[in-house]
Amino acid sequence: MFVGCQEAPAAEVAEATIQPTEAAVATATAAPINTTAPTNAPTETATAMATAEPTETNTPTPEPSETPTRTSVPPTATNTATAVPPTEAPATATTAPPAPVSAPPPAPAPAGPNLLSNPGFENGYQPWESPNGNTQFSFHTADSQPNFIHSGQRSLKGAGRIWQRVFSNISAGTTYRAGGWFKVWSSTQEDRTVSVNPADIRGRICLNTFGDDAIDLPTTICSGWVRPLDVWQFISVDAVATNDRVTVILQVALFNNDNNAIHRETLWDDITLGLAPSAATATPAPVAAANPVRPNPVPFSPTALRDSMTSVRWTIEQAGGLLDRLYNGENQTCAEFQGYYDDAIRSATYSGVPDDWAGIYNDYIFAVENFIATNESINALCDGGGGGLSQLNYGAARSGINDSLNRLIPAIEAANAKIGG
Repeated sequence: MFVGCQEAPAAEVAEATIQPTEAAVATATAAPINTTAPTNAPTETATAMATAEPTETNTPTPEPSETPTRTSVPPTATNTATAVPPTEAPATATTAPPAPVSAPPPAPAPAGPNLLSNPGFENGYQPWESPNGNTQFSFHTADSQPNFIHSGQRSLKGAGRIWQRVFSNISAGTTYRAGGWFKVWSSTQEDRTVSVNPADIRGRICLNTFGDDAIDLPTTICSGWVRPLDVWQFISVDAVATNDRVTVILQVALFNNDNNAIHRETLWDDITLGLAPSAATATPAPVAAANPVRPNPVPFSPTALRDSMTSVRWTIEQAGGLLDRLYNGENQTCAEFQGYYDDAIRSATYSGVPDDWAGIYNDYIFAVENFIATNESINALCDGGGGGLSQLNYGAARSGINDSLNRLIPAIEAANAKIGG
């Protein structure tokens, strides 16, 4: 059962908006926990919002939309949301260690050989680069912290943004997949096996299709932000190369540290770059499949891509409308939200995308991956049988929906202009 929270002035929703800051992981001091919870969120539609980047300090307040309700809700769904009376949390409340939750199953690993050099950091930092040279790099070893190693003898820790350019075996117009394993440990205590009162620190993987290293370029396509506390998670992103070189970028950002977590360690290991799998996977999932997966690409078709983008736009808008009504304390079902979420995971990917469609396709992939990542906490809440929707989870999910639509809607318009319909 979902429980909508309605406890503090709506103006405080702005405070829940994530404010990422790209930085190397380090110790820091922050303000005490704000224990005041929100009331009803606003109900006006948010249509175009700028994508939050780690260097931004002004993130727009997420605003709910008034989209219609999905009509294909399974009739047997019983999990509903109920509004709860306001309660005042103790001023000294302590957050319990979060139980690790399963992230959405990732897309398959890239096909063929790994095009990256030193993908597991076994040989130090070269040829990886960062804004400040190798001063941002440090490593965990299997001897000192085996649970911080995914495979081999080393993992990378403590970098804000690092990248590797790949000049060999890259063909413009080909779809590539960058992926890697990521883990977060953040705590106010010393037990390195569990995060207690963790900071909100996240990571993502990006692929620049032209061979540049900046994040804020239209040629940089990123996965959504993820925060896998105390577990390794594989994340990936697909993009069509627009040059004979590409750049794989790993980025970490601190969104807030209200809990005064002195430990904030982020770990990368086993990074890969290869061709996106070209053959569609075989068997359709059963109707009641619990674990949908991202599909392998199918051959490109302009109208098929345009139709996929239109369908995903509708799915994300419907999920946003349900999320807003849920946050306002209206009765909603987990089955309905998870229907939208699963539809996004199953949305089509394409191979053989022409150069003049690469930008449109890359915006589509960003919208899907960003929606999946930023709404994972809501999906996990449903998997656990429902519960209280916090101000922070709502703000992150709504901001992700807005960012996805902000990239997707112009891409649909551009596709319609190219097709002529």
